[in-house]
Amino acid sequence: MKRRDFLWRCGLTAGALAAPSLWPRLARAAGELDRYFVFAYFEGGWDHLLGLDPRDPAVFTDDVVRETGIEPGYGLLPAAFSRSPIDAGPFALGPCAAPLVPLADTFSLVRGINMATLTHEVGRRYFITGRPPSGLTARGSSIATLAAAATTLDTPVPHLAHLVESYNVDQPSFAAALPVASVEHLQYILQENLGIPTDIPANVKGALGDYWQKHRDCVGAEAAGGTLADIYRENRARARQVVTTNLHRNFQFNSPEMAPVRARYGIEVGQTDTAAGRAALAAQALKTGLSRVVSVALSTALDTHDQTWANDHSARLFQGFDALARLLKDLGESEAPGGGTLLSRTTVLAFSEFGRSPRLNERLGRDHFLGNCALVAGGGIAGGRVIGSSNDLGLGPDLIDLTTGRADEGGVSLMPEHVLATILAAAGVDYASLRAEPLAGLLG
Repeated sequence: MKRRDFLWRCGLTAGALAAPSLWPRLARAAGELDRYFVFAYFEGGWDHLLGLDPRDPAVFTDDVVRETGIEPGYGLLPAAFSRSPIDAGPFALGPCAAPLVPLADTFSLVRGINMATLTHEVGRRYFITGRPPSGLTARGSSIATLAAAATTLDTPVPHLAHLVESYNVDQPSFAAALPVASVEHLQYILQENLGIPTDIPANVKGALGDYWQKHRDCVGAEAAGGTLADIYRENRARARQVVTTNLHRNFQFNSPEMAPVRARYGIEVGQTDTAAGRAALAAQALKTGLSRVVSVALSTALDTHDQTWANDHSARLFQGFDALARLLKDLGESEAPGGGTLLSRTTVLAFSEFGRSPRLNERLGRDHFLGNCALVAGGGIAGGRVIGSSNDLGLGPDLIDLTTGRADEGGVSLMPEHVLATILAAAGVDYASLRAEPLAGLLG
């Protein structure tokens, strides 16, 4: 958690108000797009064979591994997992994606994405911004930031981020992410006195206190006068209001009142910093009106290069997919303001920085791999479809026809920017800065 005044982060900075180049963006943002977004990150590089792009071990046997370069390895997984791909109807899913099977008609898959990197930082920042980094340095604003800049300004925290990097290079300050380091931290931030419990260490308590009490001088902004100063004051007033309306109670996940939320997400009391707890955080942020854009890491520590792959990677990947399934179901059963389900107004992207190698290494783990997959769902996205593909010789990304989404030797390489342009296009957000066309086959 950074030491910045919450009220300041939820309002507009004096610098942003004074910059004429930002005024057109501000005008577009103020009330035109009534949409929500969830960016669900799986940290560490997920295994496609266990998740979104499986292969049948009866076909890809040990006898032909040298020819195919593909080793499903399902027999090494804990007994609870399937030993073969799971038929989800419109497509097959890997053993660890079983929780998503009942929802297969509500989401689509993108396979055969070319990441062009084996480096965590590069792959992560590429998929967050839609632009290949310069070295390890991200270029451009996060897609989540672009989405927040385009949505209506009726939420206290337009963009909330938990364990996901965020960048704001050229967008209004209100679109910058408010980062929270743990699920529990948000309830403290939303209280005027931070609700700091007595068992919090003194150094942490001091940091939280500084975070809240570090006020900024608003004289410069108010002196600007006119409409922009009015917008500034309105944002400050709205941010001030949120800490006096008991909104924090919706994020006290261990309280008796939150038992229904815990039951829906399978959360045990005191176990909120889990995949399930993070999914619940995202849902509550949207459902309570706190945020319209949430970036959250549903799964962590997937970077397994040794024998821990069989038990640890599979368990963490399953937990992430289970949390994602619960989130999609929750949004699909929740009414949105003005009618319809919240899922019908929320565009969802689940992604990782790259995949893992299709063959097990000598340590019975999987290394980094250039190919990738993604899951897309919600408002503006057609369900039950697959765009792109990986081949049966080492899972290499196929060239595809961007119009049909099918493999085509004369096609192009599917890149993260194509997926991200689709996410923005599905919600009616300008995607021109990505310099890539959306995948028409995914737009519902």
